[in-house]
Formats: sequence, structure tokens, C-alpha cells
Amino acid sequence: MTDPIRASEPVTHPATGPAAGSVGMARWVDEMVHRELSEPFALAEARLYVIPAGQSRRAFLLESDEHPYVLLERTNDHLSLSAAALVVTGWCAPTDPSDSTMWRPSEHPLRQRVRVTVAIDDRGIATVMRRDGAPDDPEVMDDRGEGELPDALERWWRGELV
Repeated sequence: MTDPIRASEPVTHPATGPAAGSVGMARWVDEMVHRELSEPFALAEARLYVIPAGQSRRAFLLESDEHPYVLLERTNDHLSLSAAALVVTGWCAPTDPSDSTMWRPSEHPLRQRVRVTVAIDDRGIATVMRRDGAPDDPEVMDDRGEGELPDALERWWRGELV
């Protein structure tokens, strides 16, 4: 069963100051969503959390949609934001460049459920990922990571996603 989205009231960011950046935003939103869900990977829709421009300590759930790319296309007012974080659930699988079979992550025999939070601001992009089997141990990556999701979020942030 999927937990409902709670009211989109602004939430105070625990980290303050310019050092927080996208890593701080990714960690903060990931932790907020993790506390909210009774099942860590039961998120029916992708969620877009934002901090309005000129603010550094308040964020709110702007929109949600079953399809993260449709969500980004629908919410194109990124110029009024100082930061954003996209939260999705899905599948990940090991990658082996020498393997000639092209497994989709959801079909790979070693697949895992994951929840990914990708955050962006003018200083960069960062990712927090939680994996099935260790949902209480988030992996914090202070880089963009790989894949279509960070690519799309960067294009959206630059205003190039149509």
C-alpha cells in the first residue's frame, strides 16, 4: 500500500548556509520522505520538492506525477527556484561493460528496488539512493550520477526540457 502525500506545507531545512547546496538538499528531502513512508519503496508517483528563490530554509512539495519526465515537463517555472529535488522509486541493476546482453534494470536477475532523490541548484547536482535490503543506509553521492534522471533534471534546470 502506498502512503498518501502529506500536505505540501513548507518544511524547515535543518542545514543552513551556502555549504549545504545540492548535497544538503538531497539528504534533507530523502530523509523527510523516508520518515514519511511506512514502506521505503512504496512511492506511487515521482515527487518534485522545491525551495523558492530568495529562500534558503523553506521547501515544499510542488507537484507529483506517475512519470517523472512528464512531471518535469509540466513544472517548467524553474527560474523562480533556488533548489529542487526529484524523488522517484524504481529498479537498479549491476552494470558490466563487458556484458553484451542489454538487461533492463527491472528485468535483470540481480535487480534491486531503489528510491532515488536527485537535487539540483546553481552550484551542482547530487544524489541520495536507498536500496532494498538496506533501506536505512542511504548512499550519498555528491555528483550527478549516471542515467536519464539526472540528465533530464539538469536540462530542466537549464530550461532546455520541452
